[in-house]
Amino acid sequence: MNWKIKLRAFFVLVFTLILASCGSTPQPVVELNTNLLAKDELKLGFVYVSPSDKATTHIYGAGCLLCYGVASALTSKLDTHLESTITTEELDNIKGLVLSSYQKRSNNISMVELSQPINKLKKFKGELGYAKKDFRPLKESLGIDVLVVLEIHQYGAFRSFSNYIPNGDPQGYLSGLLYAIDLNTNAYLQYLSIDEKIQPSGEWDEPPTFPNVTMAYYQAIENTKHKIKTAI
Repeated sequence: MNWKIKLRAFFVLVFTLILASCGSTPQPVVELNTNLLAKDELKLGFVYVSPSDKATTHIYGAGCLLCYGVASALTSKLDTHLESTITTEELDNIKGLVLSSYQKRSNNISMVELSQPINKLKKFKGELGYAKKDFRPLKESLGIDVLVVLEIHQYGAFRSFSNYIPNGDPQGYLSGLLYAIDLNTNAYLQYLSIDEKIQPSGEWDEPPTFPNVTMAYYQAIENTKHKIKTAI
């Protein structure tokens, strides 16, 4: 198990909880206006943001370092399995699905590369329905009107804890975002949150291959694909 990754994930979780406590309203779903994409003059760019870490068990609710250490120890064998066997192949398939689905709606979409990470863009002060980062300068630099973004944040398994006590079994897990932004206004033309958690069928603690957790992960992948197909 990679303890550096686990420790970093813990501090990311703490920071996320602090932000959540501020009471900000989450961005609701924005359904895609497919008629807009049919305009021949509209140029679209697509970018994929891959996860920063390997597949692992993502722990939530272990609110102190000691609790997190205990929780990590309980999932260590599963982590080893996920990190060594779960590749990014299915994530690449999701990327391909998003691109092909948009290509069915628009004749003018292509992959683009950003000159800097999205989190380095300037903040945008807007209401719900607008991106928190200012994507508008990309209209000129990339020569496009709409930017489509697929971000995969975490993949593998999810397990909830109350401090160091598990609330349940590990679940198959995939999280991320799919969104499209009007580069004239910075408004969302589509916003879809990906948060798939699938309960394993049967016993989960079956090292070294953990077949039921692994199957639950691939079911989370399939559910995400269906969600994307329905949304585009």
